[in-house]
Amino acid sequence: MAYPDVNDQPCLDDVDIRRQLDRILAYPEFQASDRRRDLLRYIVEEALAGRPSQIKATTIAMAVFDRGPDFDQQSDPVVRLEARKLRRDLDNYYAGAGRDDPILIAVPKGGYVPVFSPMIGEEPGRDVPQETVDTGIPGQATAPEPAYGGWRSRTVFWRAALTVTVIALLVGALVWATRPEKQGEGATLAMPSRGVTILVEDFELGSVDELATLLAQGLTHAVAAALIRFPDLRIFRASAQGSPGAGAPSIEAISRQVEFLVAGSVWREADDLFVRAELIRQADQQILWSERYAEGAEGRSLTEIEDEISSRIASVVGQQYGLAMQDHRDGLKVARSDPSVQGFACVARAQIYRRTYRTEEYQAARDCLEETVRKDPDYVRAWAMLAYLRNDATRFGHDTARTREAGFDHAREAALRALDLDPDDTDALQAMSHIEQYSGDMDRSIDYARRAVEVNPNDPAAVANLGIRYHIHGRYDLAVPLMQQAIELSVSPPPFYFHVLAADHLIKQEWDDMLSAAQRASLDGWSFGQAMLAIAHNELSHGRAAAAALGKLAELDPVLSETPRVWLDSHQASPALLEAVVAGLKRANAAQRNGLP
Repeated sequence: MAYPDVNDQPCLDDVDIRRQLDRILAYPEFQASDRRRDLLRYIVEEALAGRPSQIKATTIAMAVFDRGPDFDQQSDPVVRLEARKLRRDLDNYYAGAGRDDPILIAVPKGGYVPVFSPMIGEEPGRDVPQETVDTGIPGQATAPEPAYGGWRSRTVFWRAALTVTVIALLVGALVWATRPEKQGEGATLAMPSRGVTILVEDFELGSVDELATLLAQGLTHAVAAALIRFPDLRIFRASAQGSPGAGAPSIEAISRQVEFLVAGSVWREADDLFVRAELIRQADQQILWSERYAEGAEGRSLTEIEDEISSRIASVVGQQYGLAMQDHRDGLKVARSDPSVQGFACVARAQIYRRTYRTEEYQAARDCLEETVRKDPDYVRAWAMLAYLRNDATRFGHDTARTREAGFDHAREAALRALDLDPDDTDALQAMSHIEQYSGDMDRSIDYARRAVEVNPNDPAAVANLGIRYHIHGRYDLAVPLMQQAIELSVSPPPFYFHVLAADHLIKQEWDDMLSAAQRASLDGWSFGQAMLAIAHNELSHGRAAAAALGKLAELDPVLSETPRVWLDSHQASPALLEAVVAGLKRANAAQRNGLP
């Protein structure tokens, strides 16, 4: 719904507005907490007293939420969050019990000043001008946006468009923003079994400034566009302007299925632009993540700033081991017996396995995916993850029934099936890079890895995968910066990201730095991390620590422990890395035999 200017409100009697306020607060099922009720009464009374300019976050925080005069709305988002909840409470009220009330009380996004509107019928015979708006759904015709002539709301609108209701204040033009094959006319929200649903809200303005306004408008679209590249996410965009077009998901579907919100604010101080972004769990409005970004506006285009910030937000929110995916996986553990979530639960189980590659987790994850693709042969995410696990069956020796060549062909079959269903699935592209590496074609391996990064440069897993391929190829000048970038992008980088850094320090004989990287690399239980740790400790004369690492290495992987050259050859290691590891382990074992400290 479009709002008129606050200063252009109709002449309504203060007594009637207060009567409407009392009606709302007295309704037994009005969902607002006591503090939000106090907030509503405070802003209404301030507006009626002629002090709309004083209705700000700071004054609200002091009057309603017991904050002091040093309140900082950027570090303490209580007013913004409670105002968002209050808008939702009012939406629900006017969608139900209040739909026939005489006066609408609303709090438009972007501020806290309430607006009041008489809910009267349409003037007979009067044509209401309309303008078309883009629904954002490919192949779907544009839908008309109701025009609100002057400051009149209409009972006709509320009754005829009950599925939209006042929630258009928050949701507006909801966009099913995902890959073309998952869209179409009458698109609906993806089932939770097929990914994580995230609604990207409009970024609010924290200061009245043209540049900040343009950045806020652009960020909503840019963040949604960046998040869409993560294959496990289903992204929707909310706009304060307009209403859902024909075929868009219903309000019931939104409230039932969207799991997370991405929201935030934009403001300007001198020559600097600031953005506060948050990831919020929809069910309980808990803030899972919040970050402030600052960018200098001098000498930079708005597009550059927008791309930089939206990429960083998308990377944190969308990554496979980030907060949204982890929270969603935790929910799947509870609901795993539900047939509707079993498919994605299998994908999630495989993702957990791939973080540590623990042998005891492999077979259950593999069996689950094989069963999933048998039941649903068009489930691209299951095929992509299955390609990884089939490849692991051969390289780690889980599958002894197939020859090495046949095993990699079996993995390639799954990856190509995924890419046939979705050529841009980044996991399928990365799986192909693994398969081609172990098949001995490093050029094709690197090519697939590059394609994954081109599809989603904000995905730390794709960036790390390319770095690892260069590491295997011996190109540390390219591998190390990519791994450092992946680690910086990651909310919680997997330990194997540090393998590359430890190997680089080994070749350069930077023992202190190698130890630091090896300590992180060894946390995943992989044998290669233990080998790096043993070498580093030995070179630094940490005899007992080196002995412990060598013992763990022998327990985890007798092949790497006893015949490291064979192990490294099987993993296509570069000559420089192979010789450095073989020599380092030889020195470490010799030191233990000689009883050196």
